[in-house]
Amino acid sequence: MEDERSFKDALLDGLKGQLERKPGTMLGLLLGIILAIGVLLFGFWSVLFVALCAGIGYFIGRNVDKGGSFIDNVRDSFPSNIHRWR
Repeated sequence: MEDERSFKDALLDGLKGQLERKPGTMLGLLLGIILAIGVLLFGFWSVLFVALCAGIGYFIGRNVDKGGSFIDNVRDSFPSNIHRWR
């Protein structure tokens, strides 16, 4: 019975197919699993701090990659009518 695929091969093929069809869903699932494991191992506040630092780093890196003036890029990231939120 060498023609039968192993469970591992079938599972990997199914995950690969899902990743090709719905990459955002699979990325969200993976991120959720990683966050859950992090909370179980390190605690909620530690994981929240790391996620906040990663978000700030992403924001800064994205604005640096745009080129031009860093301050102008940050200013363009926020809505122009922010004063209406008061």
